Amino acid sequence: MVTPFLLIYLAVPGWGCNPAAAHDVLHVAPRASSPISPREDPLLEALNGLKSDSVQDRKRAVKQLAAIGSPAAWRALFVALGDPESEVGDAAQQIVARIADAGVAAQLAGRAGLAHRELPIRLRAAEALGRMKCALDVALLLAALDDSVPEVAHLALWSVERLAHSRQLCGDLERGAVQIEHACRSHRDGLVRASALLARAALFAKDSREVQALALEDFRHLLERCREDRDPRVRCAVAMGARELPEQIAFPLTRPLGADPNVSVRLALIETLESAACKASATALIAALETEPLERARGEIVAALQRLSGFKHRGDPRPWRDWLRDLPADWRPTLLPSRPSSDQASGQVAKAAPDSQTSARASFVGLPLVSQRICFAIDFSGSMWTPMPDGRLPKELVDARLRATLETLPSRTEFNIVPFTNEILPWRPKLVPANPANVRAAIADFEKCQARGRGNFFDAAIFALDDPEVDTLVTLTDGVPTGGFHSDLELVVALLLERNRFRRVAFDTVLVDAPAASERRFRQLSQGSGGRIVATEKAE
Repeated sequence: MVTPFLLIYLAVPGWGCNPAAAHDVLHVAPRASSPISPREDPLLEALNGLKSDSVQDRKRAVKQLAAIGSPAAWRALFVALGDPESEVGDAAQQIVARIADAGVAAQLAGRAGLAHRELPIRLRAAEALGRMKCALDVALLLAALDDSVPEVAHLALWSVERLAHSRQLCGDLERGAVQIEHACRSHRDGLVRASALLARAALFAKDSREVQALALEDFRHLLERCREDRDPRVRCAVAMGARELPEQIAFPLTRPLGADPNVSVRLALIETLESAACKASATALIAALETEPLERARGEIVAALQRLSGFKHRGDPRPWRDWLRDLPADWRPTLLPSRPSSDQASGQVAKAAPDSQTSARASFVGLPLVSQRICFAIDFSGSMWTPMPDGRLPKELVDARLRATLETLPSRTEFNIVPFTNEILPWRPKLVPANPANVRAAIADFEKCQARGRGNFFDAAIFALDDPEVDTLVTLTDGVPTGGFHSDLELVVALLLERNRFRRVAFDTVLVDAPAASERRFRQLSQGSGGRIVATEKAE
């Protein structure tokens, strides 16, 4: 199966950068009339490195160019963003994000990056611009709204949002706000509309109090209009954007989202209510607990109430109503609640306190399964086929563990399985009921699967996020992605958490013999999404 990013690669003419072309693009003038060997000229040495067939040589050349830091070196780094190997492209993306020169940043936001003819360069530039530590004209970023690939516009809007929050956005912000509002209402892609709404919220938050007072009604009307959007990702963004409004406006505006048919919207509203941290928001959370049908969302409500109150009541609404009854009208928590964050160093992070309604009946490699809508992503890269000391293959153990898990799933559960190498190999295009026939077919097909190759975790996760019914992704991996468009875990985690803002999927992770650095990154992903993580060894 062809991965989503490879589909784009094949569909767009000129996609993919030839490292050998880097020197031709730069037209670096000689520094002396006599010949200079590459070893005597660091720039020439780095440019030659970009032409190498070796991935490690090209990656080393990227680091050399960063150390040189001249205009010619930066131009070469922009070209390296299009390297077909994720190790090289990701390394260049991480480096250019550290640019602190407004002139160089403007080049990356123009034809050298965000407006480049090659898609990978545009994609990487669109994300990296949002992490720069210098001023950037909003008009340069918003030019990406006309890009033929919606993902470029989505990432550029995320950069607008981040730069607005860090107060590094400059130019005609009023005109930029108008362009963004137009995208909220009329862009053809739902993810772009959702991203535009949060970018607009960031600009609203940046305004002075005087300007906010004038713009408040316009922003409220925009949220009300987007609340009716057909795409649940946009409605998620409404729940998040309402946090910038006063409570007396935000609560009535978001109340209809509590009955939204899509669970991701209800989960976004739960987080918004918790962040408000007042009696009215606690009242709304308890009311939601009484009506919420899905275990994952009930667990999130209970966890939010526990953090707000300091109590450990579970899924029964009665003790929560008793607590609420004694609160004064102007109640605020003594300490603001702290949701599980990506920098926590604890072990497993539970999504919610288990009770009679959320207790797990099935588990996978020591990880209790509390969701009814699960996608399993299984890493089929090299470690799956490396014999253990007793001669067995890890694949044999995984076969047995997955069989035991699927056979104990409650019948109301829906599931899918996505083995992944450099390509993703989904068993079904979307979730299916866990009835006996489907379970038998899934087990048989999985046990027959002999795929091998590099591990493209990023595309496997994107596949799960693209199924609107999935609310939990359970990944079994060695923690070392090597394939796909992105394999640098720092980037992978940041990009997935950003995309997941509009989906609210819990990333549950089982790591097998993972390096410590990889475990830290996957812990960030799991905890940042309300998921859990288990680390184990092959023999377990």
